Amino acid sequence: MAVEVELVAGRLGCPGCGEALAPWGRARERELRSRDGGRRFCPRRTICSGCGTTHVLSPADSLVRRRDAVSDIGHALVARAAGSGHRAIAAVLGRERTTVRGWLRRFALVAVRVREHFTRWALALDPMTAPIIPTGSVVADAVEAIGLAAASAVRQLGPVDPWRFVSAATAGRLLSNTSCPWVGPA
Repeated sequence: MAVEVELVAGRLGCPGCGEALAPWGRARERELRSRDGGRRFCPRRTICSGCGTTHVLSPADSLVRRRDAVSDIGHALVARAAGSGHRAIAAVLGRERTTVRGWLRRFALVAVRVREHFTRWALALDPMTAPIIPTGSVVADAVEAIGLAAASAVRQLGPVDPWRFVSAATAGRLLSNTSCPWVGPA
């Protein structure tokens, strides 16, 4: 609900032009699947007071264009970094193999950018963060960078769910298929 307060107060900026966003109804109902129990929700739609573009605000426990909770996707990424295959991960999560394979393939394609992005976040939040020691796997290195950034966020911001932090730090676009849409730390 904090986002709703910020939105109504005009303190959320358009990612395109930076002008204030205003409430603009709700988007269509969606389902978010999770091992902890799924839920249905209607995300908030906004409109930019400057350029007139509309945006949908995704909850922090989800990723854009994904039906599964970011924590479940994160579990799959950690398991993959540890060497598990998509079939074993899918069995643990209770998801279709093709779904998990899609997450892992997409992550492998963006892993270098993810590693760079979260290394910047880790250092912005805590300049004394330990360096990432390369493992020889871009996926494992990216997951390690996410872990370091999440740990830095906990040290600086207090208790935060690591995968919610990941979703927020990538504007819900961790597995996005567009060119690097993330806003880095200031």
